[in-house]
Amino acid sequence: MQALLSVSNKTNLSQLANSLIKHNFQIISTGGTGKALKDLNIEFIPIEKITGNPEAFGGRMKTISFQVLSAILFNRNVEEDILKACQLGITSIDVVVCNLYPFVDVVKNNSHATDEELIENIDIGGPTMIRAAAKNYEAVTVLTHPDQYEEFISELENNQGITSKSFRKKMALSAFQLTSFYDSFIASTFEKRFDQINTTIYLDSTKTKKLRYGENPHQKAWLYRDCNSSNGLAFAEPLQGKELSHNNYLDADAALKSNRDISKVKHPQFTSACTVVKHLNPCGAALAKSSLDALKLAWNGDPISSFGSIICFNQEVTQEISEWLGDKFVEVIIAPSFSKTALESFSKKKNLRLIPFDPNAINCDQLVVRSISGGYVVQTEDTGLDREFQTVSNTKFPNEKKDLAHFAVMVTKHLRSNAIGLAREDHSGFTLAGAGMGNPNRVISLQEAINKAKENNQTNFSEMILASDAFFPFADSIELAKTNNIKYIIEPGGSMRDDEVIKACNENNISLVFTGTRHFRH
Repeated sequence: MQALLSVSNKTNLSQLANSLIKHNFQIISTGGTGKALKDLNIEFIPIEKITGNPEAFGGRMKTISFQVLSAILFNRNVEEDILKACQLGITSIDVVVCNLYPFVDVVKNNSHATDEELIENIDIGGPTMIRAAAKNYEAVTVLTHPDQYEEFISELENNQGITSKSFRKKMALSAFQLTSFYDSFIASTFEKRFDQINTTIYLDSTKTKKLRYGENPHQKAWLYRDCNSSNGLAFAEPLQGKELSHNNYLDADAALKSNRDISKVKHPQFTSACTVVKHLNPCGAALAKSSLDALKLAWNGDPISSFGSIICFNQEVTQEISEWLGDKFVEVIIAPSFSKTALESFSKKKNLRLIPFDPNAINCDQLVVRSISGGYVVQTEDTGLDREFQTVSNTKFPNEKKDLAHFAVMVTKHLRSNAIGLAREDHSGFTLAGAGMGNPNRVISLQEAINKAKENNQTNFSEMILASDAFFPFADSIELAKTNNIKYIIEPGGSMRDDEVIKACNENNISLVFTGTRHFRH
């Protein structure tokens, strides 16, 4: 029996090779692997003796040959194939051990790598051998990672020097997953480098994690990591607490992205952002002088909904914050860092998850993918920041309220449509005073936002900003705003009845601003 070894990762190579020799395998090896085997005093047959050709073209040609692939691929159960192999002097290769050139690592670890450097790290012979061996799993075992060696050696020990069919099938599947991932990663990388629309979407199944359950306990769920990324929530590891659930991941992502956008509001004093998220919606949000002030404002914007929420900060969490939260129930806290004293305080809450992650480090280029029956809908992320405001009413919009208006839009864009946000300012910061979301009728969302503000004793509506994620299709929302003495409205515009909405604002001395950018969120 013969085993072909061609590995860039030399981990546990000695252990593997000695086990093969113990079970009477002849080892065939390529250049770099052969050198490592020679250093270990392990005998092997150079691949050139099988192919009849030297390694050439700077290593681009080594293993691809009629002789090598025939030795892997011929069908051991077909007499005609066996006779043909004998006539051609081809001896079967029964084990293929190969891992690929580190294209993925080069891309992730060297953002300045040239196209030429990347091209030289695209493996051709490796995937060819791996796929050939996986295709012929009835007779051939394929290993693609050192993590598989221990189980392989155990198979040899327990099966008199051969492997079980179930093991070969398992390894073949792993091999096909690897080559699929490898080619998809290469395609995706060069799509970006060649300025093409990214059409390759790959869920990296080699790094999946099974979650406790899905959206509900009777549903199964898994976490997949994007093969084009090495950063983000999917890669974050909690400092304490139980594992994140499916819903935790969704809410945590919503908290991170809403916090990231709020942090982009430029104010000379208010730089500390806090978002409190429940069921994908910010139920509290604030931008303040300190993280503690931001937390107080955000939490008190809806203290009932804040129970069992996920909180995100854009600055370090301190002991003051841990003390203020006290016995309040929170599922997850996300922040760029946690002070030592805060960690000590939070350690008493065994189920609380603490995730060290900076919301401003989120990749904005990631595609948004949602499954539908029979396929997927894919879009780029909504990164609009609405910095250009156009006053369309007779009553001009005051410059001193533009930062508050920007804050209102950034919070409202993260509410489920139809969405209305009411934002207010006090001496310590900006905050979400009330919100209405998820209604097919925009007037109902506005009424909900008004009611929520009143519940929290925030009734100075004349100083608040009303933000809408999309245009007002009718003037009825303006009538409701007038009834509650709301004086400032910001919305995208674009309705067929914009003139009616502008007229209603003019009749009631309401300042109306158009941004030109809609922020639907379904």
